[in-house]
Amino acid sequence: MPAVNLLQLRIELNDLLWNFTDPPAFRKTLLDLLEKFAYTAYRSESKTQSVSTRPQLQVSMILLREMDLMLIPAIREQPQSALAICDLLWNDENIDVCLIASRMLGEIPIEHAELVLDRAGEWALAGVRHMTARTLLRNATALIMRNDPEILLRKVRRWYVDPREEQNFLCLEGMAILVEDRSFENLPAIFTLVEALMGEATMRTQRSLEELFLILYQRTPNETVYVIRQCLQKAPNITAQRVIRHLIPSFDQKVQKSLQDALREAVRKNK
Repeated sequence: MPAVNLLQLRIELNDLLWNFTDPPAFRKTLLDLLEKFAYTAYRSESKTQSVSTRPQLQVSMILLREMDLMLIPAIREQPQSALAICDLLWNDENIDVCLIASRMLGEIPIEHAELVLDRAGEWALAGVRHMTARTLLRNATALIMRNDPEILLRKVRRWYVDPREEQNFLCLEGMAILVEDRSFENLPAIFTLVEALMGEATMRTQRSLEELFLILYQRTPNETVYVIRQCLQKAPNITAQRVIRHLIPSFDQKVQKSLQDALREAVRKNK
């Protein structure tokens, strides 16, 4: 990508700030900015390459960094305007605009954390064609994770007790974000929830369960294996058995043999 003219970029970003209380004007100015600074390097390629069925993000990290520096003070000072902008940007067809919406959402003051987390959950469940649900949630919880991760943990617990099945998916994705943060120490709360979710494992949550266990194993292998053993002793359903079967090759050989034996015994008891 060609070098970005930082002086010109900052002038354009200042124009963006002038429209902070007018979401439609903000969006239009943002699209103009992206056209100038994010897409230039791709125009010549688009003439010779076929259009991808899965659009790739084209906004540069330089642009995102400069945008953060310019917009974060305004987001902190005018959170209601920021929320209105995020709502409008997220519904845009432009995938870069949606990325920026998720990053802006993640810098809204912590006093509005519930509004932020409600939006992040709704967006994640709506189906994110251009970024994973975890990436969206990670962007949207950036300030929360820096200042008070327990806020996200409380939301994760509420997602778990919600009777709607899709909320378990959000619960697992939220836990993964917490465990990935090495400064987050309340792992017993995570293990309690993941053990409960294994008792309700479904096809929708299978992949997230597997990924969460692998993240937990990297953080604390002994405790993770212990919880898996506990799950096996509680007559796991077919999906939970499948989760454990897929996990076993990722563990140490000694652990693999022990868990394979325990899994066979659990399968036998369930027949």
